[in-house]
Amino acid sequence: GSFHGIYAIQLTDDGLQVKEGSKPKQIVGTAYEGSYVFKRGNYYYYFGSNGTCCDSLKSTYRVVYGRSTSLFGPYLNQKGESLMNNKYDILVNANSYFVGNGHNSGIVKDDAGQDWIFYHGYVRSSGDGRYLMLSRIKWDEDGWPYVSGGSPEKISQIPVIKK
Repeated sequence: GSFHGIYAIQLTDDGLQVKEGSKPKQIVGTAYEGSYVFKRGNYYYYFGSNGTCCDSLKSTYRVVYGRSTSLFGPYLNQKGESLMNNKYDILVNANSYFVGNGHNSGIVKDDAGQDWIFYHGYVRSSGDGRYLMLSRIKWDEDGWPYVSGGSPEKISQIPVIKK
């Protein structure tokens, strides 16, 4: 559904086929791609990306989100506005080190019970290629996700050894 609406459809119990009689249902508007739905507690969280991707340092890509009490929506931002109307909150934006941060994928939980999200971005100092990024998702007292600083953290990197 990249930028044409994100749709969901019910699958068979084994997840291998579309359930007979099921029809696609649009769950969010036309500003998104790279979608992922994550269930935590009583909420389904929609994480997607919007902006321009893959244009090196000119990329405006970012990870956005909303939540719903139902898998099929409606997904709302923190102000109660609908993602169907392309209203959203930003989870990961650009900063002075990284730009074009988006196209998130699975959220994983580490052994300490912390949630982490994967996505890609560009390093502003070089602009060459997209790098795999990883940020910790934290949750506020009302159950809304956030990333410290709203953007990727710059950390020490292990040097790559070329053979």
